[in-house]
Amino acid sequence: MTRVIIKRCPDYSQVKAKLQESFESLHIESLFTRGEKVLLKPNLLTGRNPEAGVTTHPSFLAAVIELFQDMGLNLVIGDSPANGNTQKAAAKSGIEEVCKKYGVKLVTFSDPQKLKNTNNTLKEFRVAKQVLEADSFVNLPKLKTHSLMTLTLAVKNTFGCIVGSEKQIWHVKAITRERFANMLIELHRLLNPKLNILDGVIGMHGNGPSNGKVANYEIVAVSESGFALDDAIARLYEIPIEMVPTIFFAKKLGLTPAYEIQGDSPAVIDFKLPDGIRPINRPSLFSKLLSRIPTIDKNKCVNCGECAEHCPVSAISVALKKIDYSKCIRCYVCHEVCQYDAIKLKRKLILQG
Repeated sequence: MTRVIIKRCPDYSQVKAKLQESFESLHIESLFTRGEKVLLKPNLLTGRNPEAGVTTHPSFLAAVIELFQDMGLNLVIGDSPANGNTQKAAAKSGIEEVCKKYGVKLVTFSDPQKLKNTNNTLKEFRVAKQVLEADSFVNLPKLKTHSLMTLTLAVKNTFGCIVGSEKQIWHVKAITRERFANMLIELHRLLNPKLNILDGVIGMHGNGPSNGKVANYEIVAVSESGFALDDAIARLYEIPIEMVPTIFFAKKLGLTPAYEIQGDSPAVIDFKLPDGIRPINRPSLFSKLLSRIPTIDKNKCVNCGECAEHCPVSAISVALKKIDYSKCIRCYVCHEVCQYDAIKLKRKLILQG
């Protein structure tokens, strides 16, 4: 049976020991071959201080690198941040320094290649060449909330394997929460990370993935199944699966295996979900009329233009500090990329298209 190992980890100085215990319990070394090229995919959403809980913590990454280098694995670290600049995000978040210390190559995902899909209506994805060239893919998600998917865990973290502007295309193609969740599920199923290792020592709750409140979850988690890991985290924090589209539809599709949670109970925390988030399985006329839309807080906005640059439908005017709701598709990318907490999500009576 699939296992999800949860270890209490009050601070980052204990990460290596806790992961070592988890690896030994799961016989992780047997999954890899000495000299194997392994891509580590952290969460590098944007360049932020590691203590902000936005990105995979450099101390967590260092512990993972040490354990894998002890196995004789050839490591590469890569991602495709929201702003498209991996080096810049890695420098600000402390990841670049760790890569230099351990002699691990840091790459910006580029040169998307077609990944054919024969088992779904989504016929193909365009995935970073570096992901497809690796012998193995290890997923390093961060325990955070997310304005669209409620939680960003193992399944959501694989979306970073889509290169830059290709992400914006998917927000337009998979325009509803249900479609976007199913796209993420299918991508994760196809990429099939060999291992998923969750950084939950500190993370985020509330209005994540970048402007929520720092949360001291004090856990690390390891599983061969990203679907099982995500489901286990929702169970541990008593989050109904209907609130998390990727977990809800993965179970509905039969992709979440029977699993056993082993290890420690997490610290008690007053877990806050994103404001205004609704269950995926209870649509109503009222919820269609009262839409959750992004608004610009003019007092916080610094005119950096990040929101407008990454809006997939060009609905934002930086000069006017306005959003054209006739174009807005409620993907909340603007909320995700804003580093100044200047994008707020509010319910408003508006007929959705």
